[in-house]
Amino acid sequence: MLLPLFRDLSNVLEKATRPVVDRLKQYAELQSKLFSNLRQGLIFYLSAVRFLRKLQAQGLPVCRPSLAALEDRLCRVQDSYNVNLALQHGSMGSEQNPPAPTKENDIEIGPSGQILILTGPNQGGKTTYMVGVGLVQVLAQVGCFVPGKQAQISPVDNIFTHFPIEERPETETGRFGEEALRLGKIFEQVTRHSLVLLNESLSSTSFTEGSYLAQDVVRILRRIGARAIYSTHLYELGNRVEELNQSVQGDSRIISVVSSPIENGSHASQTELKRSYQVEIRPPLGQSYAREIAARYGIQYEQLEKALSERGVL
Repeated sequence: MLLPLFRDLSNVLEKATRPVVDRLKQYAELQSKLFSNLRQGLIFYLSAVRFLRKLQAQGLPVCRPSLAALEDRLCRVQDSYNVNLALQHGSMGSEQNPPAPTKENDIEIGPSGQILILTGPNQGGKTTYMVGVGLVQVLAQVGCFVPGKQAQISPVDNIFTHFPIEERPETETGRFGEEALRLGKIFEQVTRHSLVLLNESLSSTSFTEGSYLAQDVVRILRRIGARAIYSTHLYELGNRVEELNQSVQGDSRIISVVSSPIENGSHASQTELKRSYQVEIRPPLGQSYAREIAARYGIQYEQLEKALSERGVL
């Protein structure tokens, strides 16, 4: 006799509670969506805090950048450094295989120079410095602190990179054709508010052709008004910065900077080449660092002459 009663009671309760359940579900979905969106942001910024604490634990400076206007096209950082190298230095170094030192350098991209022709010896820190500049820009634009003691940075609309890659046998263009194709795609999108990072671009062709084409690339970057760093062994490009500035109209000044410069007083006969990893605004070194490297490995003419004479070949 109680079964019909319980069935009717169940139907009544279901009808009475259904609107309440529906409202509770809507509330839960609304609130969970809010916290779900917050969760992603919290994860990102908590990771950023851990990242900064790792840098501070090594005694490296970090700072909150001051954002400059878009049209100012600035990137000024005091005592900056490559954070990738810093993290590697802090976690992967050993007495047997210590990582490269974390070198602090000022970044100065602004009215005094917005297109940097960066030259210097092999393994002298050119690529490390250039990548460090790109990382500073990324960190500033995602709302993080940046490596350095003080920073003033304008946002960019894009960061374009052009780094060497291995030749692909399946392509018909060859290495230089592939390199030129990637470079052309950059200029399909670049604006005066972009940052362009070129690492040994146009190095897959001859020195003469590479130097000629590199001048065209730098000149058009000046016409556009973009910010750029061109890391290259084409030191003649750095020697011609004033000529390039005068050859075309534009408000991005081209300057020469050198990584790990060798002072004029250094001896070419020394066998150990010590790199400073310091970046300075100055004319290119030309062949001086090549002579130093040759001396280090014993392949200067005088060294070879002496060695061959001792062997009785000469």
